[in-house]
Amino acid sequence: KVLCCTATLAWGINLPAHTVVVKGTEVYNPEKGGAVDLSILDVQQIFDSAGCPQFDTSGEATLITSHDSLAPYLDKLIKAVPIESNFVKQLADHLNAEVACWNCCICSET
Repeated sequence: KVLCCTATLAWGINLPAHTVVVKGTEVYNPEKGGAVDLSILDVQQIFDSAGCPQFDTSGEATLITSHDSLAPYLDKLIKAVPIESNFVKQLADHLNAEVACWNCCICSET
């Protein structure tokens, strides 16, 4: 079975697959009025669907792009920088918002 989708669909739905192919990396950017390369985060998100542990023991991902775009993608994929969360810095604000919306409660031990 084969599923073809846009990057938008890949972001919104978890579609596990054994093999993922990204054919072409140019997308239209209305702010720039032309084509730009797909961000590395989009590529990684799409690649992440390959070989989901609950369905497969391995996975393969293939990127098909222009020769000019190849080096920057390889550099970013091979020398990946860990993603660091800033959530802890804003934890109090998020917790207060949850309390204000009545999404939190005190559970008594029985």
